[in-house]
Amino acid sequence: MGVWAVLIICAALIVGAMGWLTRSVLQAERERSFAESRARLEERIRLSLWRMDSVAASLVIEENQRVFIPGVTPPENPLVRARFTIGADSTVSPEGELPAEDLELLRSALDEKGTDFFPNACAAIQADNQWGANFAYVENNLQVDVKQQAAAYQQERNTNERAMRGKAINQAVSKAGPYQQMAQPEAEIALEASTGGFQPTWLGGEPFLLRQVRTLGVVSAIQGVWIDAAFFRETLLDEIEDLLPQARLEPTTPSEGDEAAMEMASFPWRLVPGEKARADPATRGPVVASLGVGWLAVVVALVAGMALVRAVMRLSERRASFVSAVTHELRTPLTTFRLYSDMLASGAVADESKRSGYFRTMRREADRLSHLVENVLAFSRIERRGGKARISEVNVHALLDDLRERFEERLVGAGLKLWIGVEGEVVARADPAAVEHVLFNLIDNAAKYAADSKPPEVRITARLQGGRVEIEVADYGSGIPASERSRIFRAFHKSAAEAADSRPGVGLGLALSRRLARGMAGDLECRDGPGARFVLVLPAA
Repeated sequence: MGVWAVLIICAALIVGAMGWLTRSVLQAERERSFAESRARLEERIRLSLWRMDSVAASLVIEENQRVFIPGVTPPENPLVRARFTIGADSTVSPEGELPAEDLELLRSALDEKGTDFFPNACAAIQADNQWGANFAYVENNLQVDVKQQAAAYQQERNTNERAMRGKAINQAVSKAGPYQQMAQPEAEIALEASTGGFQPTWLGGEPFLLRQVRTLGVVSAIQGVWIDAAFFRETLLDEIEDLLPQARLEPTTPSEGDEAAMEMASFPWRLVPGEKARADPATRGPVVASLGVGWLAVVVALVAGMALVRAVMRLSERRASFVSAVTHELRTPLTTFRLYSDMLASGAVADESKRSGYFRTMRREADRLSHLVENVLAFSRIERRGGKARISEVNVHALLDDLRERFEERLVGAGLKLWIGVEGEVVARADPAAVEHVLFNLIDNAAKYAADSKPPEVRITARLQGGRVEIEVADYGSGIPASERSRIFRAFHKSAAEAADSRPGVGLGLALSRRLARGMAGDLECRDGPGARFVLVLPAA
């Protein structure tokens, strides 16, 4: 039990260490996969923002370069619902014709609480200068030495990316430049007027582009472009459908942190990706396979170790059983030898018939010891992979005739008779000495265990059966239970107690006989019968 306890503790430690390693590796792989997924998502977000800012910037540039002429129908643009001018007196003058319903919606968006359109628009432009300030962020705050190992790496990179987009858009808009002189319906220009660049903003829940018109340095009007929010949003999302198919856009005001990183640099809209980074199970395939191989190796090693320990313990038990059984087997004849020899030497036995009986008993015990030693030595040679069988063609009928006298001599002491029958001409390829050894072991077992059988007979039958030679040794004793038929062929299966309580023997004869039979490319089988029935199977010549 101590050996098994130590083995179980070692196995538990190995399995525990392997389990901890597996958990750590899977957790690290999951974190790595999640980080890669997040990096890929962030990259798609950045690319999506670049695309949308490009589309929005093109609209701003186009509107910056267009000439506003009140009362003249402007060129059609599906992204624009209306273009208009707000005078210093808060009058709203749309370009071209604008339906009364749309004009009312426009006025409501410009000022939901009154008609101070001009101050509200000026205030909106002033407030949205913060968007213009984003364009300059890159000049002052862009961090070019952010380490990937930093905890805020993605956030800082996204913020820097937004600043770079803002700078690029600002440069593009500045390079295109706004229209510098107000066009007048008259042939002559009465006053010198200039415009600034459009600023995107939200008024009344609607998106606008607004810019100031200055006359002699004084703000004299506000020009505006009313954006079709639904169509503009749909256009921008169509541009990134291949990158973020579930994305959406939400109106926003200038902000900081993660929210600022998701905002467009050209227009006050925040991108909502519609998906989250998650660990990819497919990337864990090689890791899981490696861990599986490792676990398989651990399990195989543990099973092999347990099998080895079990085999060593069984071998130790077999050796102990062998020593105990042999000790018992040797004690009985040695005691007989000592007792009878002392009595004969002292002349205590005067009767000649008794003296002859003592001598016969001593000879029988000597034969039993000789047979025991012969079995042990033969088994030892087989265990050392020595004593190879000398195969030749053997006439089974002649061999059994030669062995009849020895077999009968062994059986007569047990009150048994021998009957031999050979069906036809039977020739086997075998080692005669090995066949004799196997058959004598079977006869010896019959003499031990079938002495009181009825009829008191042991039958040996030889025949050809399907290209094989079968030599059967059968008696009419108590037989062998089916549950014991596999155990009786194990070497030294008897313990000391079993050897003392049963017939003489150490449980070696049948194990040795089967090994000898298999060494000749044959086998020894135990079959059903009225008593014990063993069949030696050999190759036919």
